[in-house]
Formats: sequence, structure tokens, C-alpha cells
Amino acid sequence: MTDGHHERGIALASVLWSVAALSLIAAAMLSSSMHAARIGRNAWAQLQVQTAADAGVERAILSLFDPRADRRWPVDGTPRDIVFDGTNISVAIQDEAGRIDLNYANRTFLHDLFKAAGAEPAQADALADRVIDWRTLKNTRSLNGATADDYRNAGYAWLPRGGPFQSVDELALVMGMTPQIFARVAPALTVYSHQRDFDLRVAPKEALLAVPGMDEAGAEQTIAARDAPSARPGPALSGGAPVPIPVGHAFSITAMVRQDRIRFTRQAVVQIFADPAHPFRFLAWK
Repeated sequence: MTDGHHERGIALASVLWSVAALSLIAAAMLSSSMHAARIGRNAWAQLQVQTAADAGVERAILSLFDPRADRRWPVDGTPRDIVFDGTNISVAIQDEAGRIDLNYANRTFLHDLFKAAGAEPAQADALADRVIDWRTLKNTRSLNGATADDYRNAGYAWLPRGGPFQSVDELALVMGMTPQIFARVAPALTVYSHQRDFDLRVAPKEALLAVPGMDEAGAEQTIAARDAPSARPGPALSGGAPVPIPVGHAFSITAMVRQDRIRFTRQAVVQIFADPAHPFRFLAWK
């Protein structure tokens, strides 16, 4: 092969390599652009789902102020399906007065709740006492409870608060609490009612099970009876007189949206006031 042919061969190989390299670069750029486009579409779809869930929360708040009793949504956690901008939303309102307040419930209430959740009697005794010790200001120890030293000696990375529970999730930190028991009792609990008792008329099943003598069948019958058409609020009073809303009550609102492969849940807690200028405030939003 002559030098000319050799040089032309090298030049051709260089051109082919350049074309191949440019093709790879173009393919990479196209793939990157398509990936960015997919991310953009997913982000937009996620934003749409979140917006729909937020709209569901706002619609639920408005229903609390509807003066027509027959138009009010149930406040016992019963879900209601609505549509916003073509998106289906499942919304549930729970009056926190129907739940057991971790900071106000007495030992008996707590013991019965943990026992109904599957705890052995001795375990229920210990958990009830440790909840009380956790929320007590002084570092005292109930009969089956636990002090800060007990937590240290057991190797816990945290100590009891020595004050009111700030959230239901904090219960999971109490010594001896198991994930199984926590999952069963959490729907029955609140830190917003500030009451020693709870309202059976709007209580979830998990709270009803803490009532002495109540079993699964009895709790389901209680819920079915209050959900019957005859038990629902009737029309507004003659003359359109407004039906009072429970001022001071806190309500938890859960809005769930499922669209294609996207699932999103918005949870909020609002407290109702009598002031028309400030009718409610958010206590929690997540």
C-alpha cells in the first residue's frame, strides 16, 4: 500500500470514528432530553395530584361551615368521594373529640386501649404507666412505669419528655411500645381534643374498642347504626336557621388521590373558631 493510500485509510477511519462519536453524543443528548421530559411530566403530574389533594382539604373545611345540616360531611372518619378538575379524591373528616387524648386520658382508658390492641395484661399495665410517666413534669415513676434513668439503663437514645405529648407519633418512643401495638392504637389517639373522655358518636373503631365490654362486632354495629340514613342529620331548621358547628373542636382531614401510578395523601388538622374574621387555623399539615 502506498503512503497516499495509507493516509487516506487513516483519514477515513478518523472520519468514521468521528461520525460514531457524534452519533453517540447525539444519542446521549436525545436520551437525556427524553429523560428530562419524563421527569418534567412526572413532576407536573405529581403537582396536579398534590393540588387536587389540597383542594380536597379546602373543600372539607368549607363543609364544616355549611349551615345546612344535611349538606355537612360526616365527621367520624367516613370517607367521601369528590372530583376536582377531573381528579377523583377520597376525603375523610375526623372530629378529634372522638379520639382518646394521650395527654388527658386516665390510666384505665390507656390500659384498656392497649389491651384491646393485643397487649398482654402486664404489658398493657406497663405501657399505660409509662405513657403517664412520659407526660408527667416531674421525673417520677409509676408502679410499672419508667424514669429517665430507666431509659438510659436500657440503652435508649432518648429520654421521656417530662411534658405533654406533642404528637401521636411520639408514643412510638415510649419504652416497651412495639410497632404492632402502635399501628393498632394510633388511629384511636389524638393530642388535640384536650378532653378526658371521647365522643362515642364520632369515635373510630379503634377508640370504641377501648370501651369496657366492647368487641369488634359491637364496634362495627355502633358505627353502622350511626351511619344509617335515619341517624344522619336532617334538613336545616325552618327559616334556614344555621346549625351550630362545634366551636373549639379540632378536625383531622385526610385527602387521598390515586392517579395512574401516583399516590398522594394530604393530612391536615384544623381548629374551628367563632370569629368570622379568623374562622379556623391549621394545627398540622403534612
